[in-house]
Amino acid sequence: MKNLTRSLLVIFTLISANSQAELIQWDAFDSGDNLAVKDSTSGLVWLDLTMTSHMSYRQAGGAFAGWEYASALDVWGLLDTAFSDIQLIRHDTQEPLNYERNCANSTLCYAQANQWQSLFGATQGSRYYQTYAFGLYQGESLRIRMGGSYVNGSALANIYGRTFDQAHNDQLDQSNNLYGTFLVQSTLNTNADHAISVPTPSSLIALCLPFILILTGKRKLNC
Repeated sequence: MKNLTRSLLVIFTLISANSQAELIQWDAFDSGDNLAVKDSTSGLVWLDLTMTSHMSYRQAGGAFAGWEYASALDVWGLLDTAFSDIQLIRHDTQEPLNYERNCANSTLCYAQANQWQSLFGATQGSRYYQTYAFGLYQGESLRIRMGGSYVNGSALANIYGRTFDQAHNDQLDQSNNLYGTFLVQSTLNTNADHAISVPTPSSLIALCLPFILILTGKRKLNC
């Protein structure tokens, strides 16, 4: 059973990488710094969330020349790309929610939560195995909202997409290390090297196929 869980996690990680192929590691300030993420579909370049996790929302907006607040529409597009097929439910109780909570480590949700943190950086919580990558943005009626992922070690994860509308107005002028701010590049930085290799969907499918065949064969043998 443990081998099956590990194999499923590998497959979901590969599928997650494919679903997030539009999001690729990028440079923010200098060549090779990998402190940004580019959405190759929209063309937007996003600053890593860890760069502003020690700042309030208001401080982050003026912290870096050439970077500006992302609009709510742009953030929603990013979250939709990163968290495809999000299920608005708490998995242990089946309670309906406006985000996906307690998804197990063998699910696509868990793989996407980890992939998000590998791209945008993560902040360690009160326990070393708990990591957070939350971004703040301004929604309707000037309300501060957030999106991102939380990973509880090797067991569970939460993902927060566009439907998560809880207000975080306290972070307007107060910093919280668990929250960064969604900033997009407003001026092209010519010092950064943007040549990044991205795996193609066909190569990822080819990588997944042997695992699927192996798992299918094992299940048939055990029947």
